[in-house]
Amino acid sequence: MVKVLDKGSVELIDFVGGDQTVADTARISTMTSGTEQEDRKLVKYLIKMDHGTPFEHSYFTFYIKCPIFVARQWFRHRISSYNEMSMRYVMPDREYYVPSNLNDEEERKYKEAIENAFNVYDELLGTDVKKEQARGVLPVGMYTQFYWTINARALMNFLNLRLDRSAQFEIREYAKAMLLIFREQMPATGDAFLLKMKGELNAPHQPKEFPDIEE
Repeated sequence: MVKVLDKGSVELIDFVGGDQTVADTARISTMTSGTEQEDRKLVKYLIKMDHGTPFEHSYFTFYIKCPIFVARQWFRHRISSYNEMSMRYVMPDREYYVPSNLNDEEERKYKEAIENAFNVYDELLGTDVKKEQARGVLPVGMYTQFYWTINARALMNFLNLRLDRSAQFEIREYAKAMLLIFREQMPATGDAFLLKMKGELNAPHQPKEFPDIEE
C-alpha cells in the first residue's frame, strides 16, 4: 500500500500478466521467441512506436482511497472498470482531505465548513430524510473508496495525462503512487514508459513532453 495525501492510499489487489506477456503477445505475429534481453528491447520498441495492443493483456486491480473530487476526475478514464462505495447504504466517516498549503485561518474556515456539513447531514438523518438524499449536503473533499481494474495500455494513458504538470496536484500525487506500483510489476515496460514521458524515447512524429516526475 502506498500512502497518498493526508489520509488516502493506493493498494494493488491483483495483477495478471507482465513484461513477458507483452513480449509473448507481440511475438505471436511472427511466431518467434526471444531471450530476456531481446524481450526487453522489444518492449522498449513497442513503447517507442506506440504499438499498444500487447500491453492490453496485462491487468491491474487497485483499491483506491481518495477525496471525492479526485475520484470524479479519475472516473473520466473510461477504458477501465470501477466499483465505488455507495453512500446510499454506507454511513460515511468524518474523514476528509485538508490541503497542506492552507494557513491557520484558511484551515480553520475549511474545516468548519466541512464539519457544519456533516452536522447538517446527521440532523437530516434524524428525521425522515433518506441517506441518498441527505448525502447531497456533504462536501467533495470527503474520502471515497473504490476498486479500479485497468489494463497496462490504459494505465499508461492515465499516467501520461495525470503526471503532467497541467494536472491538478492531488490527482498527480495518486498518479505518482500508481507509477511506483506499475514499475514494480512491469519493470521493462515501466522503465521504457518513463523514458518516453521524459522525452528521451520519442518516435520522430511525436512531440516531447516533460511532466514533473522523478525516477
